[in-house]
Amino acid sequence: MGFFIGTILTLFILLSLFLILLVMIQTGKGGASGMLGGSTASQSVFGASTADVMTKTTRIAAILFIALSLTLSFLFAKKDEVLLPEVESSLDAPVNVNETLPETSTPASP
Repeated sequence: MGFFIGTILTLFILLSLFLILLVMIQTGKGGASGMLGGSTASQSVFGASTADVMTKTTRIAAILFIALSLTLSFLFAKKDEVLLPEVESSLDAPVNVNETLPETSTPASP
């Protein structure tokens, strides 16, 4: 089961980075295309349907991201192991102060 969770977690991280890259590469709908020399110049270099392919790829990557997120949350919810073990206290019972002090025959003077 550990190999399976590790594989899904690795795919999740790679898909996250790929999704970030896809979003960063896409041009904006407004003024960002003006910096590239207009929208016609960017379409002539990469083709007319590049925006459609990028949109569909981003949509598929986002759906896979959500599916892997849900899968990982269910797998980690059912897992009995914890990432950080709880620290147990070294005291099992409260300590009685009278028992720990040695008995003296004479009281201490101030």
